[in-house]
Amino acid sequence: MVFLHGYGGAMMVLKSIETGACKDQCKRNWLQNIRRAIKSKTNPLKLDKTQKNNLTKRIKEVSKKNAVKEHSKTLKKYKDRKSPPYPANEYCGKIMKGNDGNLYESRANKNGVCSWKKK
Repeated sequence: MVFLHGYGGAMMVLKSIETGACKDQCKRNWLQNIRRAIKSKTNPLKLDKTQKNNLTKRIKEVSKKNAVKEHSKTLKKYKDRKSPPYPANEYCGKIMKGNDGNLYESRANKNGVCSWKKK
């Protein structure tokens, strides 16, 4: 198991996953390694209780944010468009990065249906 240095290194890896610099296999491997380190009795990262709790919360945030698997039936539709790969109605009022690299905001129309609008 390869790590940067302790708590700060693990947080840097989670930040790179969140920004999208580390995707797919890289993301899976790092999340798996950090989870193992948190559960390990030998404590390879030398974490105290609060650091373990912070890392656990952060892993949950990061892994949910980047997960497109929740919408597996329409995955192709979300991957091929310019806007973010998520349904706008589930993220109404949020700003996210689109597949084309631009920022998009999910806005509701007069009927309350949200759609992605370029910022």
